[in-house]
Amino acid sequence: MKRPLLCATFFLLFGILITYAQEVSYGIRIGANLSSISSDDISEDLEDSRFGIVAGFMAEIPLKEKISIQPEFQYSSQGNDDESLQVDYLQLPIFIKYNFSEMFNIHIGPQIGLKIWDWKDNAGVDTNFNTFDIAAVAGIGVNITENFFADLRYGFGISNIIDDENLPNSAEGNSRNIQLSVGYRL
Repeated sequence: MKRPLLCATFFLLFGILITYAQEVSYGIRIGANLSSISSDDISEDLEDSRFGIVAGFMAEIPLKEKISIQPEFQYSSQGNDDESLQVDYLQLPIFIKYNFSEMFNIHIGPQIGLKIWDWKDNAGVDTNFNTFDIAAVAGIGVNITENFFADLRYGFGISNIIDDENLPNSAEGNSRNIQLSVGYRL
C-alpha cells in the first residue's frame, strides 16, 4: 500500500511543478552506468560490476535564480556482471538542483525504480528481485554550451532489491551505481 501511494505522490508533484512552472526546459540524456549489488549474501566470484546504459528524458523547472527542480524519466541497466544478478529499471529521479554558475551545478534527490526485466535461467539458477528500488542520488553537472551538458552521478540504494520470500535464509542487497552521461536541452 505504501509503494503505490509513494508513486502517486511523485507523479502528482511532477504534474503540479510542470503546471505552475515558468521557463521549463526539456531535454534528453544518455550515458554509461557502472553498477553493482552491495550484499553480504553474494559470493565473491559474482561481485563484479555491470557496465550498462542509462537513457532518458528530463525537465528543468526553475524555482529561484539558482535553484530548480529536475524530474527525469529514464531507463537504467543495473545489477552485477553475472547474468543471474542483472536487472533493468524504469526510474523516476526528482532532483533539487543548485547552479553555482551558468556552467556548474550540483543535484541531489530521491529516485524510485520500477523493475522491467531481470535474468531468468531455464536451469533454475536465477535471483528474484523486488518490483521497486528506492535510492538516493547525488551528482555534479557542467553546461558545455547553452544546450549541451554532462553530469556524473552516484546512486545509493536504500531499499532491499532482493526478493527473499521463497529463500530459506533471508537475503538482502542494495543497488549502487555511477552514471556518466551527456545530454541536450531542447
